[in-house]
Amino acid sequence: MKQRKDRTLSGMLRRAGFSLVEVNMAVFVMAIGILGMIALYPLGLRESMQSTADLKQSSTADYLLNQVVAIASMTNFPWSQWNSMPEYEIGTWTLELENSVPDFIRSRMMSISKEGKRQGSFSYNNSKFKIGCFKQAGRSDRIMGIVVQSTESKNAENYNQYSNNPVYFAEAFFQGDPTK
Repeated sequence: MKQRKDRTLSGMLRRAGFSLVEVNMAVFVMAIGILGMIALYPLGLRESMQSTADLKQSSTADYLLNQVVAIASMTNFPWSQWNSMPEYEIGTWTLELENSVPDFIRSRMMSISKEGKRQGSFSYNNSKFKIGCFKQAGRSDRIMGIVVQSTESKNAENYNQYSNNPVYFAEAFFQGDPTK
């Protein structure tokens, strides 16, 4: 059997393949896809760094909350300091509560702190955090609310560097003698 060859009007042989326009369109579509993937790389890197910072903040807050709850639950905690804490509705406080940390807790937290007291806030593992203690309005006087908020900022001297970071909360129950 004889193979038939297609001839065009000009007499040239027609061969199967891609035209230059088809190749250019394929390159254009691939370039758009690759540029889209490259544009997502900085976003992924930023999110990775943010998740690392969030993990560090939450583990620091967990450590600090555990320490403060342990200190506040000691049987020798003085009732006079416990009872002198401010009373707040949940959600109405800000972390200007730093001065509301009872001396009994503050003195023990200072021994945990790596850098010691610095302008009213503790420092732990090169991260700054604020701790506040308060009694919750409408609840038992024997329950203390404890909040921790931290930041990765190197010079966290004002509230704005803390304001976008999550607040961690725990409660402690007074275990001591309320007559002391």
